[in-house]
Amino acid sequence: MQSILLDLDGTLYNSPEYNARIEKEIVGIVADQLHIEDSLAELRLREERKKRGTLTGALRVLGVERGLFFEALAERVEPAEYLTRDLSTNSTLEGLKKRGFKLALVTNNGRTMTGKILDAIGLDSSLFDVIVTSDDCNPKPSSQPFLHALSKLNCSPDRAVYVGDRVEAELLPAQRLGIRTILLVRGSDKRNDQVDLVITQLSELLKFVKNEEGSGGDPYLGKTE
Repeated sequence: MQSILLDLDGTLYNSPEYNARIEKEIVGIVADQLHIEDSLAELRLREERKKRGTLTGALRVLGVERGLFFEALAERVEPAEYLTRDLSTNSTLEGLKKRGFKLALVTNNGRTMTGKILDAIGLDSSLFDVIVTSDDCNPKPSSQPFLHALSKLNCSPDRAVYVGDRVEAELLPAQRLGIRTILLVRGSDKRNDQVDLVITQLSELLKFVKNEEGSGGDPYLGKTE
């Protein structure tokens, strides 16, 4: 049985307005926890995110406790104010499940915020066989969330594929484990030699999945003719 691991932010939804609100609150929380002005927190965050490639990496270097940070973020922001039900995403995930794929959600968000986002975009958590958050292990680009998901799914890396929107922070780390990778880019050039496949919308996944002929065939990803 093949498994599909999916990122959350920027992959299962995309909202510039929500992203802007999140960025504002991130600065405020870091400023509060480090007892510095917002302007200095913004500067330090920008510098460390550029160096580390991820927010969680920047938080670690700045000495911000990850769990407390995500708890504060979940208290300050209501995703439902910015995000709406996405019938296309729901249909795509249900289609993958019907074709026999196991699904894992692998996100750097905390578990509380993850639940809020899923509720806002109308995705039932039961769609996923496994949900891995930063509450469970060190976040991406660490190998831990990928390995944790695979362990829970009882799936080997060569029988899995990872779908995300960031090459350096998640796709290449997954690839180094032997997981195939799919890059989701919206309205951009589909060429990228670093990944196995590039798509511009999540629903394209259904164009590349098909079942092996014969009873009991395992689902797999492959280009349809």
